[in-house]
Amino acid sequence: MARHDGVEEAVARLVEEICLNRPFTGLAEAAFLSLVWTWQSVEGVGRAFFPRFGITGAQFNVLMILADFHGRAFRQHELAEILVVNRASIGGVLERMERDGWIERTPDPADKRAMLVGLAPAGKAKLAEVRSPYYRLLGEIFQQEDERDLRAMILFCDRLRSGIERLEPQAGVSARRGRK
Repeated sequence: MARHDGVEEAVARLVEEICLNRPFTGLAEAAFLSLVWTWQSVEGVGRAFFPRFGITGAQFNVLMILADFHGRAFRQHELAEILVVNRASIGGVLERMERDGWIERTPDPADKRAMLVGLAPAGKAKLAEVRSPYYRLLGEIFQQEDERDLRAMILFCDRLRSGIERLEPQAGVSARRGRK
């Protein structure tokens, strides 16, 4: 007897949504493209959400990191590693944030070539403006999911990252956030 768990219907919807003109090579490809398509959809929600508050997703992430570490200043390259962006990208983001008064950059006393980035009062105010609507949006995205499914998703993603980590020595790169 064929198992009816909704996967076939979900795969058919995915084929239609991504306009795939061939069958998947297997369940692994369908799962991978499902993950990618879902992440792109989530990013699209962010691209629509953040501009309403005069901020980008990257700027919001910087403010969240600085606020979460209560008064700790970060070197620019540390923020780039945490955010998984290159140093050139973070420089432009931080320049705009400094211009808007959301962050303060000061020379690192231990290394005059490096800049320390800290949260400015205007950045705290911007974060206070955006954070509650952001968490409401997350609630709306996940409102139809029960706790069991959310826990299963967290465990699935954890296993997926562990599998990627095992492959990293072969690829010679690190895909993990904040890893040095």
